[in-house]
Amino acid sequence: MEKKMGNGKSSIESEPGIDVPLIRTLSLTQTTFMGIGTAMGGVMFAIIGKAIASAGPSVLVSSLIGALFALIIGLNYAELGASVPGSAGGAISFVRRAYGEGITTFTSGWFGWIGSITDASISSLVFAFSVQYLLRWVEPYTLAILTLIAVALINFQGAKTMGFTQFILTTILVFSLGLYMAGSTFGFDADRLRPFFPNGAPPTLYMVSFIFPTYIGYEAITQLSEEVKTAGKNVPRALTFTLLAITILFTGTALATIGAAPPEVYLGSDTPLQDAASYFMGPIGGITVSLGSIVAVLTTINGSIAGGTRIAYALSRSRLLPSLFERVHPKYRSPYTALALTTLLAVAFVLTRSVDLIVYAITLGYSVTAIIVCLALIKLRKSEPQLYRPFKVPLYPLTPVAAILALVFMVATLSAESMILGAALGVAGLVLFYSTQRMKGAAT
Repeated sequence: MEKKMGNGKSSIESEPGIDVPLIRTLSLTQTTFMGIGTAMGGVMFAIIGKAIASAGPSVLVSSLIGALFALIIGLNYAELGASVPGSAGGAISFVRRAYGEGITTFTSGWFGWIGSITDASISSLVFAFSVQYLLRWVEPYTLAILTLIAVALINFQGAKTMGFTQFILTTILVFSLGLYMAGSTFGFDADRLRPFFPNGAPPTLYMVSFIFPTYIGYEAITQLSEEVKTAGKNVPRALTFTLLAITILFTGTALATIGAAPPEVYLGSDTPLQDAASYFMGPIGGITVSLGSIVAVLTTINGSIAGGTRIAYALSRSRLLPSLFERVHPKYRSPYTALALTTLLAVAFVLTRSVDLIVYAITLGYSVTAIIVCLALIKLRKSEPQLYRPFKVPLYPLTPVAAILALVFMVATLSAESMILGAALGVAGLVLFYSTQRMKGAAT
């Protein structure tokens, strides 16, 4: 509905049932940095010490396997993100196109939404604990909640403000990691890479699923594809550049940590990169990496809140959540009710104060969603062969089948606790889905 404002200008009032389009404001650079910042952020700073402790130097192999898996999976997302119109919400839009507005589409969106929400939650906690490391008087859980609210307000301003913010934060992250890797050359000792498999090969394989959240930039990029300029070209390019950058940064950081500092410096520490940097660069190194860690976590919160919001928006637009959550702000063109709901749920996970619960939800959520996305690609190739595809996955159908097998492998190597959590989340999702359908039926 168009209304006249007091200044004589017109605006669009968003109401349920009226589709207010999102604006394509994200450039290739902004989209790529969104993927890098969201994936690399706090997750890498939180997991790298434990990964090295478990697999030793062979974690470098784990990171390369993870990169290969991400490439295979990301190619499926790239084709769908470039070819499926109206792709706000990413995975849910792809699956809806293939399977319609039913339980399969809801399941993909539900688990993807949980992944984004919990990614934001864990990052806000890592941010708060990092700040508390420097300022002991800070109460971390309160700061985590305030951080989520602050990032939500930035996202409320729309994708252009969000994209610019992500660009700045990710630039600082990349700079700090580059400085870390450069500083490690002064004390690098190749002998620390031996033995390469100190605990055998199994931990190397188990660590693939543990570190994989570092590579999931494809999720954030395709969730925002409706706001990317020339999405048919820029989405596949952004996915490729993101994966290349993440592989270099994660593998390089792991190599620098292992080669430039003895294990006793960082193993068992809550801040392994800061401790390693202090060892081979002096106190200034630890301070620099600490500040980079804080910034890195902000990039993840920003991207995860943005991506989760678009999933909730897409679920509502498909009538799988109440229509209230498809509203777009008339001035900023941001899905503000979906943003509020996503932020509220992220705060709820923070209030559980259970880091393990949140981490398990991230890994499982993204894996279940990606399996359904790959199945959707196969179905669309058969049901809509005429669909315009500016980018196609190579070696079809081997690529989507290989992606599904890789995802099943990672789910199978998760802990028993994560399987229980997945079942609980699945039941909760089914209850929500059928409750929404019942309300929709009663309304008609």
